[in-house]
Amino acid sequence: MRIFLFFILTIFFSGCVRSNKVPKGIISQNEMRKLMWDLMRADAYVSDFIMKDSTRNPKTESVILYEQVFKIHSTTEENFKRSLVFYQSRPDLLKVITDSLRSDEKKAQQYQAPDQKPQIDTPFRKMKLNKKLVKTTQ
Repeated sequence: MRIFLFFILTIFFSGCVRSNKVPKGIISQNEMRKLMWDLMRADAYVSDFIMKDSTRNPKTESVILYEQVFKIHSTTEENFKRSLVFYQSRPDLLKVITDSLRSDEKKAQQYQAPDQKPQIDTPFRKMKLNKKLVKTTQ
């Protein structure tokens, strides 16, 4: 009876173990991170610059940028969607990707905006701004 119980428990625990291997046809975690980072940058470009330009359609510009990103990474939209569905079904692997995206974002923010002292809006500063506005309007 003990041998039978040991055998059943061994099968049970070995069946519950998940492998961290990514199946064939799925984009690797590192490549997925790079691809998602570039897609986020494309979205930021559209929202920061294209949305302000009334002569351009943001949706078509977004599609064009996405196609360029997929071409740069030598993949297709279908492969990306398939990989995204796989990673969404495996939160442990998706967490690694999202955490690295957050660290990449923090690094990019530090690179773009070095330590600057925040300007405090004091009454004295407001008086200076008001004087400048009065001079320019006269």
